[in-house]
Amino acid sequence: MDFLAKLQIMSSPSNSDSLELILDGSIQKLLDSFATAMQVRIVLYGRDGKLLRQGRDEGNCRFCQLVQECFTIQPCLALDRQWQRMARQTGACQLYVCHAGLYEAIMPVLVGQDLLGYVVFGQLRSAATLSALLLETFPAPRRNALKKAFASLPRVSEERIHSLAELLKVLVDYIVRNELVRRGGHHLYHSTTNYIEEHLAAPITLADAARYLNRSVSSLSHFLQAQGTTFKRLLIEKRLSAAEELLRQPPGCSVKEAAARTGFSDPGYFSRVFRKYRGYPPSQQTIRRE
Repeated sequence: MDFLAKLQIMSSPSNSDSLELILDGSIQKLLDSFATAMQVRIVLYGRDGKLLRQGRDEGNCRFCQLVQECFTIQPCLALDRQWQRMARQTGACQLYVCHAGLYEAIMPVLVGQDLLGYVVFGQLRSAATLSALLLETFPAPRRNALKKAFASLPRVSEERIHSLAELLKVLVDYIVRNELVRRGGHHLYHSTTNYIEEHLAAPITLADAARYLNRSVSSLSHFLQAQGTTFKRLLIEKRLSAAEELLRQPPGCSVKEAAARTGFSDPGYFSRVFRKYRGYPPSQQTIRRE
């Protein structure tokens, strides 16, 4: 897994209604505050693994970047799917150690019998030193960098990690109990995302979207802020998700082509944005079949 805290909305592929999760704006801030105070990361994903919102605009930590650059992101994605299945089956928070030795917890978000997604936090270590096995399999010239990156991660006792998982459960229960989470069904929200998806390669702006939707710039901006996002963030996420699909689907395409087809005129800028929001370079988004 990419060690970022995640929320992924899951639904039946045959369901035509959007199940994108919408959180009250104050809850977005609460999640960010939880992440800051506990030194974890929170990211919101759509039902197909597409990023909806990344807490505090953070990318992946340096340690995870180094591990994924060496071994690719595929082992992380496989672990992702394994623990998502476990959380789905049990309906309970799952705490585990990833293949790189870091702790993560996956908390399913349930509204009644409906599973809307997962809250996942990670990038915590309890060990004082790096796994000898991981170090031995890492390229010798980069071992010092790996050890330094590992040491920079917050070290937390196993007891505290379990307590953090319990706090996360309480937080999610509070959000659901007070109906601060709902299925994404707001007409204006989806009209905005549909407009973006239909104009991914065009140089569109908030003003363009507002004019198309017959709204003022300020009203559309305030509405999106109330949903815990901005037009710029939505645009970037939709473009990155489309680029991911282009890069992973056979026969695939080059990074330069994927950038151009999703509205990024500068491949270098595209790569920087992709790494910031995904935590790894677009070249690692290899072709894979679910």
